[in-house]
Parts: sequence; structure tokens; C-alpha cells
Amino acid sequence: MLRILTGQGSNTGAEMPDDPILVARNIGPAELLEYGRKLKGVVLEEGSVGSHAAIVARALAIPLVIHTSRITAEALNGDPILVDGDQGIVHLRPEESVAAAFRDNLAMQAEAQDRYASLRNLPATGTCGTTIQLYMNAGLMADLPSLEGSGAEGVGLFRTELQFLIRNHVPRRAELARLYRHVIDSAKGKPVMFRTLDIGSDKVLPYMKPQDEPNPAMGWRAIRVGLDKRGVLRMQLQSLIRASAGCPLHVMFPFISDITEYEAAYRILMHELAREQRLGHDMPSDIRVGAMLETPALAFAPKRFFEMCDFISIGGNDLKQFFFAADRENERVRRRYDTLSASFLMLLRQIVARCEEARVPLSFCGEDAGRPIEALTFAALGIRRLSMRPASIGPVKHLIRRVSISELRQVIDDAQDSGLTNLRRPITEWLARQ
Repeated sequence: MLRILTGQGSNTGAEMPDDPILVARNIGPAELLEYGRKLKGVVLEEGSVGSHAAIVARALAIPLVIHTSRITAEALNGDPILVDGDQGIVHLRPEESVAAAFRDNLAMQAEAQDRYASLRNLPATGTCGTTIQLYMNAGLMADLPSLEGSGAEGVGLFRTELQFLIRNHVPRRAELARLYRHVIDSAKGKPVMFRTLDIGSDKVLPYMKPQDEPNPAMGWRAIRVGLDKRGVLRMQLQSLIRASAGCPLHVMFPFISDITEYEAAYRILMHELAREQRLGHDMPSDIRVGAMLETPALAFAPKRFFEMCDFISIGGNDLKQFFFAADRENERVRRRYDTLSASFLMLLRQIVARCEEARVPLSFCGEDAGRPIEALTFAALGIRRLSMRPASIGPVKHLIRRVSISELRQVIDDAQDSGLTNLRRPITEWLARQ
């Protein structure tokens, strides 16, 4: 097993053992990407399940457990350790009875995955006839084989910043164009939503000067960086345009808070499209431009914003963070607030209504989209596309196909009319009766 303490890294000269488990105080997304899929698990003393490092771990299918007190002091190199990422449990130097139970649990999970695999080519259609499109999130080339194996209908979010985080210099335009083309070809005709560079907060590029900000999650990040550093945004858009020659191109701008930001980013894209055409480059066969709705302010944007967008994706992780004013990386406050609170669902209802009014397709992208009960609730609210990690598609589809989405909508309406502040209990009680 592998033990890495604060102040150490992957370049210590230590040899990576078989089936390594990383034990540390904390880790950032860029550091985790250095190790990649070689890790079999990550155990941290600090951190948050809502952090970008945790999202990267889930994308790499690496079990991660946080807030394991004194683990860096107790664990020794070579110690056997079992990591249960689902339950958030770590067994250091486990007894044989614990290891046997762990193996039995793994066998049960493998059996469940076989059952989900049988649904791979079936639609996510409820008993009421409502069909939900299930897309997957990606960001690394290693994710793409999951597109076919998971039964995903496309890539609802391709995180382009991961390709910047794993390098010690800004990628070249030609290099990015080849990468994006490989992504498009690997999708075999299924749509890929490319989100432009979303850096800042805890995703700091190793070659970019760190910003001393008191609250980086609400600071200079994502589209704000792109509009201030237009050379980087333009280079990335040029790469996407060239990669999409003869194919549809879907571009999604992150962290839009005001219509003027979307208009500015849209103008830059249109300028680059015209420039590429003047230069004689082959053009995409179709262009779709959208935005990630991650701040409550955008839910109240003028109608013109929704009409300008070809699609909108709710960035659930950040939207919930800003709606509740609860830092997604602070476990002391993040866990106080439930996605199924009546107030948050009312916000989602408003977004659905505004998108329906403008006839713009709406999706939900985030960790909650991969949780079956939450995913089913979003579907009942009228969100017809969900994007999640590939491993979540099977469980979500399994639940959707078992129940009536329209009947759940009535359950939600009745619960909200009754004045309940949280709808998790009536929803789970209704599911238990199905």
C-alpha cells in the first residue's frame, strides 16, 4: 500500500506498489490526476465530498473517504487497508472476518452491475411513458470507453480543464484540436458537450500565478478568467472548431452569472468561427451554444438569455452551494442542506418553467444527478436530461423504469402544497410503496 504524507508527492522516487491506497491529509484535483487510475483508493484526513478532487476521484472510479482522523499517523507503509467509498468506511489492518465480509459485498456489487448491464440498450422510460435521457460526464480519454459500456446517450459534460491540469504548461492549439477530435470520433456520433475552461476555486493550474482571494469559489474563475484572458479562450475555441470539422459542435460556457457574460463569450465564439472560415478551414456541420446555470442570479436573467441559448445545463454542485450559501468543500455546513428541500426544488421548478417558455432544452449535471432518488425527483420536476458519472447510469435507469414519473410529480406537488420544508420523506415513502 502507499502512504503519502503532507509535503510529499508522487515524485519522491518511491516505487508505486501493487493496488496502492493513497493516504494523505488532503489532495487537490491536479495532484490526484498525476496518479490517475493507478490508485485503488484515497483516504484523507481533511477534504470534502463536494470538492473537485472528490469529483475527479469519482470520475476515475477511485473510492475516496474523507475525515479519517489520525490516519496519516496510524497507517504505515505496507499496511493492508480496505476502503469502502460507498459507506465512507476505512478498515486499517482489518481482521479476516472483516475482509471476508468486504469480499462478499464486492461480489454483491458485481452482481448488481451485471443486472444494470442488461438495461444498457433499453431507454430510461418510466411506467407512465415519460423518457429521460441519461448522459455521462467525462474529462479524460480513459472515460470514453464508458460511453458505450454504460449505455449513455452522449457526453453531457466534457471537462476540458482536466487536460490543462495534468500539464506543466499551456497545451498547444494543435495538441488540443487532436485531443478534441479524438473525443468526437470516440463518441461515434453521440453528442459531446464541451465545457470551456473552468479553472479557479480549487482548480489552480500549476503554471498560472495563484490568486490571493478570500473566497475563491466566488472569485476569479471559469468564464470570468476566459473573458479577462481572452487569448486562452480564443485558442481553446479555435481548437474546438478545427476538431469539429464536418461534425456537430456543442460548446458550453461555465459559471455564467449575467447575460452580458454570455453575450461576450458568444461574440468571441462567433468571431472565431468567422475567422476560421476566412482561413479556409473546414467548419463544423452544426453549432450549438449553451451555458451552465450555476448561480441563482441566472435563473432570473432576462427572457432573451434563455432564447439565445441552444441548451442550458444546471450545474447542480455550484448552484446548491450558492443557493444555500454553504461552501461545498466545508463539511460542517455542506451537509446541513438537502437537495430535496422544498426551497431548492422551487428554484428548479422556476428554471424548468423558464426553459419551457423559451423552448430551450434543459439538463441537470452534477453529483446529485447520479443519485437515483434525486435523479427521479429532477425528472418529475420536468428535467428531461441528466448527466452523471458512467457508473451511476445503471442504478438511475433501473429506478426510473420501475416507477411512474407523473405519479411522483403529484406526490411532490401535494407535499409542497402541504407546507413541508423537506420532501425527502414523502418521496422515499412513496418509493417504498412501489
